[in-house]
Amino acid sequence: MIIHLDLDCFFASCERLRNPSLIGKRLVVGGRGDPFIFDKKPAQAKKLVTLNSGAFVPSLFHAPHDSSHYFNDGDKIRGIVTTASYEARAFGVKTGMSIYEALRLCPDLILVPPNHLLYHTLSHELMEYLATVVPVMEQYSIDEMFGDLRGWIEENETENFIKYLQEQISKEFKLPVSIGASTSKWIAKLATSTAKPYGVRVVPKKEIEAFVKPIPIDEFPGVGKAFSAKMNHYGIKTVGDAWKSETLITSWGRAGQDLYARLTGRDNESVSPSRSRKGIGMSRSMDHPVKERKELFRRICVMVRHWSHTIMKLGVNPTTYAFSLGYENWGSSKKQYTTYRLFNEPFIQHFAHEKFKELDLYPHIPIRYISMSATKFIHHDPKTFNILEYDNDTKMRSLTDALTQMREKYGMDIVRGGSEL
Repeated sequence: MIIHLDLDCFFASCERLRNPSLIGKRLVVGGRGDPFIFDKKPAQAKKLVTLNSGAFVPSLFHAPHDSSHYFNDGDKIRGIVTTASYEARAFGVKTGMSIYEALRLCPDLILVPPNHLLYHTLSHELMEYLATVVPVMEQYSIDEMFGDLRGWIEENETENFIKYLQEQISKEFKLPVSIGASTSKWIAKLATSTAKPYGVRVVPKKEIEAFVKPIPIDEFPGVGKAFSAKMNHYGIKTVGDAWKSETLITSWGRAGQDLYARLTGRDNESVSPSRSRKGIGMSRSMDHPVKERKELFRRICVMVRHWSHTIMKLGVNPTTYAFSLGYENWGSSKKQYTTYRLFNEPFIQHFAHEKFKELDLYPHIPIRYISMSATKFIHHDPKTFNILEYDNDTKMRSLTDALTQMREKYGMDIVRGGSEL
């Protein structure tokens, strides 16, 4: 069988490991996307965290935060709930909710700023342990993993094994985890959601139809908003309804066929020990939209430095870049570009600056959102690059390598560009 592990309230559980007095309390770990990366005062302790890889495991920059001021912005409370403990959820506090709204629902809520280095470290250590007891493991996100027990544990022993695994994780790591198991990855993931908190659930092949039949279609893993809306249009409200609509769903092309296979537990998707990274992106939403263009491009320069460091640290060479600006109450401007250059920081700083200037179609409207992403990686083969720029790019690449090593050792802000000051 295939198993799916989901660490319960992971960030909150990690914080309770560090501070046991938080156990049993109404706790929220929250985050803010904007203010700290753009500080002009250097934060030399900031480091890139790339311990884990998975479908939903981003590369993150970590710097220690002062918890007493982290959520304060003058007389306003800023931030978004990243993880809420079950004690807080009882008051209606949910992931994605603003901290302001969470405090309105639960005034005595304890707010904790994120410690991404701690979370990544514990997730990485857990994956290393799991690899010693399960033959094939896949990191799906920082708090979710898949494992393949086929040929290792007999199906009738699955429940005993995952209970043992749950107990060992609790004993060795002091982390609560829920585990689901089935013959399909996505049915196993669904089984986990019905087992939370701190439970186990096994769904044998013969019980899959009865198990999924009453589940709302939009709660099934992998059914996005588009498919959910499409199915609702045809009166498909539950997974059971979808089972009866094979001809319709499979007529929607390959995506529909793959989805129907998942819904019925016939997808045969394997547990993948390693997932190749498809793209590297970075975005920031502004607490206060930025009108002054000099400040906007200073912030873009700061973001590109961090983005470039991520790309260099991961050792990839992108060829396609996408940039986007979101205006205050005025939509967005976005475009994608392809260029075959040996990646280096001076190149991407200049390239991004020029492309964002082109994108800024409404220079008198404040900017609320900046986004950049890099995809379509190629090998560092001279024959694939722009020959006219290759010699200079090679020199700049060596310089960027040196900058990457310095920032890894002394912190991200040890070397900054003049445009950031």
